[in-house]
Amino acid sequence: MTTAYQSIDVPFEFRHTCWFCGEPYYESYPFMASPNYEQQRSPILIPSCQECFTLCKSIKVSGLDLLRDKVKEKLHNRYEKHLQIGVNWTKEELKDSELEGRAFEGFRDSAWMMFEIAKGRVNYPGWPVSIDGVPVMGINNAFQLEFNGIIYTGLVQAVEQLAKAYNIPQPYLEEVVELVGRDKLAYAIRFCKTTYGYSAAERETSIASLKALLAEQAAAEQELTAQNQPDQFIEIALSEINGLMLYRTMVSPHAIQWALQRGITTLSELAQQEDAFFEHFMRDSELTAFTYFNGLQIYFEKREVDPEWAEQSDPNRALFARIEAR
Repeated sequence: MTTAYQSIDVPFEFRHTCWFCGEPYYESYPFMASPNYEQQRSPILIPSCQECFTLCKSIKVSGLDLLRDKVKEKLHNRYEKHLQIGVNWTKEELKDSELEGRAFEGFRDSAWMMFEIAKGRVNYPGWPVSIDGVPVMGINNAFQLEFNGIIYTGLVQAVEQLAKAYNIPQPYLEEVVELVGRDKLAYAIRFCKTTYGYSAAERETSIASLKALLAEQAAAEQELTAQNQPDQFIEIALSEINGLMLYRTMVSPHAIQWALQRGITTLSELAQQEDAFFEHFMRDSELTAFTYFNGLQIYFEKREVDPEWAEQSDPNRALFARIEAR
């Protein structure tokens, strides 16, 4: 039986605080990875409120960030109606509403507070995890996304929750998001809200029209890029590039394409073009830009510190060889 425990460091300002949601501390949950891929030796004590402590008991995951995400998902589900208040109302609308009757008046007076409490808990970022001053590696936020001020653990959870909030059939929203991309979630919801009430045949026609529109936009962007590209711009099709996962971080083919087309193959070269990178990808969203840049940094670092992997195992090694030979 395991008797040794490791307690995470708790900054002074976060004493008596739940790491998961920011509520008052109840007890520390002893987290032990299952399956234990990283060979964790003893449980890690995570400060928790009573609710999060109870939620943790039914969760078996291989990493602390995955435990956090599962707890957040359960909080999302449990306080779904509270979070939907922010979808259906603004603070001013509630205050100025003419709801009558004791029950309605009670809702009007307390609804926004319930929404803000629920929002604060699911959005709570915790604090950087360290043990005896040594940071715990592998805590990843790359797959989280924010929509209308609410943070979701990933695209799947966001689509599931937003489909309910906006009364859109989930499979239909999933299909549209797959077409337009995770960075255009607001666009996908607007499209679905204006078309999901149609018949199945009409929805298929709408999807076909959306595909045609996206194809036209892509062609126009490609033509514009071709017109504006510098002389040293190297043509590499996205289909030639393999995305990959390194240290539980996704390296996007779009980011790799951007770098290789500009002859960028090292960390130092990437650092010199950091402003240009963010200027390009911030047009999609800030989260996309930071996620892509983080993945690309990890990728280039892996190639530099492990040249054997770069020469023999990197799925894009032929492309790098092609660029470096120029």
